[in-house]
Amino acid sequence: MDIPALIRLDRLRKYFPVRTGIFSSKGNFIRAVDGIDLDIYKGETLGLVGESGCGKTTLGKTIIKLLEPTEGRIFYDGDDITGYDAGKMRHLRRYVQIIFQDPYGSLNPRMKVESIVGEGILIHGIDITRSFKDETKRLIEIVGLKQDALSRYPHEFSGGQRQRIAIARTLAVRPRFIVCDEPVSALDVSVQAQIINLLISLQEKFDLTYLFISHDLRIIKHISNRVAVMYLGKIVELARSEELYKNPLHPYTKVILSSVPLPNPKTKRKRITLSGDVPNQINPPSGCSFHPRCPIAVEKCKREEPVLRDAGGGHMVSCHMA
Repeated sequence: MDIPALIRLDRLRKYFPVRTGIFSSKGNFIRAVDGIDLDIYKGETLGLVGESGCGKTTLGKTIIKLLEPTEGRIFYDGDDITGYDAGKMRHLRRYVQIIFQDPYGSLNPRMKVESIVGEGILIHGIDITRSFKDETKRLIEIVGLKQDALSRYPHEFSGGQRQRIAIARTLAVRPRFIVCDEPVSALDVSVQAQIINLLISLQEKFDLTYLFISHDLRIIKHISNRVAVMYLGKIVELARSEELYKNPLHPYTKVILSSVPLPNPKTKRKRITLSGDVPNQINPPSGCSFHPRCPIAVEKCKREEPVLRDAGGGHMVSCHMA
């Protein structure tokens, strides 16, 4: 791709320590993010999809250093930010932001909307050409709310309206990269479409780059330029959105695509079901982590871990049999 990468991950890992017992001195680790190499290009939306517990949210939080990485490096616009201290990260925070999944828990219930939206402007000392009140009015109108919302508290709004407030707060600091952590999963279906369309229009207007995390493949298809499929802390497939939906290569991708409901109830799709449970992230399987549940696994899959390779045209897949 000729467009430069805004975010680059080099063998990124995030492990969480767990102890096997009260008196045990030896600890194990949950491998939430396990050696990910990934580029997110300027102006694109990279969709990140996978079942619950695969490490999607942990990856998003680690990229913007809400969680410190265990190993690996994170680059923002060419600069290695892995070792940034609190002072450097404070300056960077205005450029890398996050929209949280829960619009009810992400807003301070004791603050009025004007203070919530404008707090980042004051913290980062952002130059604004208008008064503080006029700037917060502008931001709240951009996300589709009326000016009188500024004098009210979060509990006076619906879930969709609260998520609009959270988006206005994010825009206030003029970010370049936003992690959208399942921003519509807690909303009604009709409201989901409104928020997705709002995010698309804001991306065009403000030249934003998104990492869009979701378990809903229909939403991912609608908003994403490229899609990364995550399983047990690793990226197993990465391709342009149209290519991935038309020609999935990894068995896990085929499984999750087969579960997407079709808009026409008369159209039948063969549902692929998996046997067994998700492996333990403390002690993952040897070789390919998907092999205990994979319908096409061979002996090599049990012994040798596949690498993420280009299967042609930039379609990346991590599977011996693809």
